[in-house]
Amino acid sequence: AGGGGEEPRGGLSAHEASSLWEYWDDRGRVQGPFSAEKLLGWLKAGHIKASRMARRSVLLSDPNEAAAAHAGGSFTPLRETEPFAAALAAPRALPAPPPVLPSLDRGGEVPMWLYVDVTGAEQGPFTAAAMQRWRAAAMLPPETKVRHVSEAKEAAR
Repeated sequence: AGGGGEEPRGGLSAHEASSLWEYWDDRGRVQGPFSAEKLLGWLKAGHIKASRMARRSVLLSDPNEAAAAHAGGSFTPLRETEPFAAALAAPRALPAPPPVLPSLDRGGEVPMWLYVDVTGAEQGPFTAAAMQRWRAAAMLPPETKVRHVSEAKEAAR
């Protein structure tokens, strides 16, 4: 437990859990204040990333005092900011990243194209780059019907 017999909450002491924080959203706006416990919960649930820029919040009733107090408080990534850095260091503190879709092309393109083979069976999905290479090498005849995975089967052209 933390100093003074405080029970840890989500990897944070009770004092740390109640500290208030602000962060920059994706549009560059300051959001908050939020408790450290809430931000850590969002991190662990995958709602925000550990790279999210944040700073400790200063709550003052006078807007001029608050602006002056924030002038020295720079934003840093949560993963580099205490108490979050220590809480995130625990094994499995964050969810696993989403799986990467398989790509048949080393360029990182996601396979999104299908073609109808000579027996009438649909094949794929494949990347556009792979299918263009096959067509250039005469492996796919010009009359081969193709469609994007977002199109209906009847849309094969």
